[in-house]
Amino acid sequence: MGGMLLGSFGGGILARIPIGFALAGASLATLYLMTNNNLAIGAQRIVAGITPYPLLAVPLFILAGGLMNAGGISKRLLGLADAIVGRLAGGLAHTNILSSVFFGGLSGSSVADVSSLGRILIPAMKERNYTAAYAAGVTAASAVIAPILPPSITLILYGVVTGTSIGQLFFAGIVPAIIYMAALMITVLLTVKRRGFDKESLATVDPKEIGRTPKADIPAILPAFLQAIPALMLPILILVGIRGGIFTPTEAAAMAVAYSVLVGALVYRELTPGKILEAMKDSIVLIGLILLVMASAQLYSWALTSGGVPQAIAGTLIEVSQSPIVILLLINALLLVVGMFIEANAAIIILIPILFPVAMELGIDPLHLGVVIVVNMGLGLVTPPVGLNLMLASEIAEIDMFEGVKGIWPFLLAGLGVLMLLTFVPALTTWLPGFVF
Repeated sequence: MGGMLLGSFGGGILARIPIGFALAGASLATLYLMTNNNLAIGAQRIVAGITPYPLLAVPLFILAGGLMNAGGISKRLLGLADAIVGRLAGGLAHTNILSSVFFGGLSGSSVADVSSLGRILIPAMKERNYTAAYAAGVTAASAVIAPILPPSITLILYGVVTGTSIGQLFFAGIVPAIIYMAALMITVLLTVKRRGFDKESLATVDPKEIGRTPKADIPAILPAFLQAIPALMLPILILVGIRGGIFTPTEAAAMAVAYSVLVGALVYRELTPGKILEAMKDSIVLIGLILLVMASAQLYSWALTSGGVPQAIAGTLIEVSQSPIVILLLINALLLVVGMFIEANAAIIILIPILFPVAMELGIDPLHLGVVIVVNMGLGLVTPPVGLNLMLASEIAEIDMFEGVKGIWPFLLAGLGVLMLLTFVPALTTWLPGFVF
């Protein structure tokens, strides 16, 4: 059964069938042949895959991200980031990275980050002496911060599948996200001068669009910070509310939607009824795609478990080594390959039931494992052939994906370095949630 599942799913991917349909098709075809044509259980598992209450946070945070973009919140965050780091060599590239930190801490969605910020920053970078490939590369790589920072959708899925505290996972991702941001900024500093991208003209950028000023001093930062305060309050409210037991992560997502509407409509006064409807339409498309993949992946994961595949793989891993570090390195290698072909949320649901029991048997902290897996899956978003971030950023930059790979590779190497650091130093992920909780 396991061989049929893996083979039929692999065939679907090679045939370029959308991943949600490939997962469902492989599962249903295997059930049809192996259970005397009884497909009722397939329908039951698909529905069960999207009914857990904590998963309601996923569509709510996606909607909140869409409302933030429509209500001018992302523009204020972009302006603040540019006022802080815009004067550095490669200022727009640094602005891109810091903006992803701010926006990723609100939306939780890497794709939403690329879609909203990329449409502003990639054209601006192309006009300021950056190549299209470099602009696409830094945009795709910086958006990987979103799945690591709270309220990460990927961390929510990991928490639901494993039963790990989502609140603790949110805090576990903060320090790794800061380290990843620093690694990207160092990479920019090392590459922009060599490639001649540090010659961008500060005065030619429209401050109304990007918030950029010739001097990133305190008088320039203060107005941008004051405008961004309502936006910056949201992640603080989410973390404080979850830690204080005021609301659950799912309730925090609902609060984020309400807060986005109030700030966009009453504070910034840019969120009109028409923009709300447009944001809802765009969010519904993304929500539908994610939920289809999640439901299909849940069925596929159940079928794999019924076929004994997780148990066989777990036994093989333990036979190879009982060292936690060796197992984590093997998990890294597996996930980096899987991430090249399978969407992150689907990979979480499919692989975690296989890998989690092995890690727990060897004493690996579930928070440490969760962050390592999420960073792996994030890097999968920028690696071909199915790197969604890279594909979207390349499309916005009006280049093909192969050209985008030329711009992404320095940042991908930096990301791999961060992944190795997090793998070998568990305290980077476990210290903050241990301190807070």
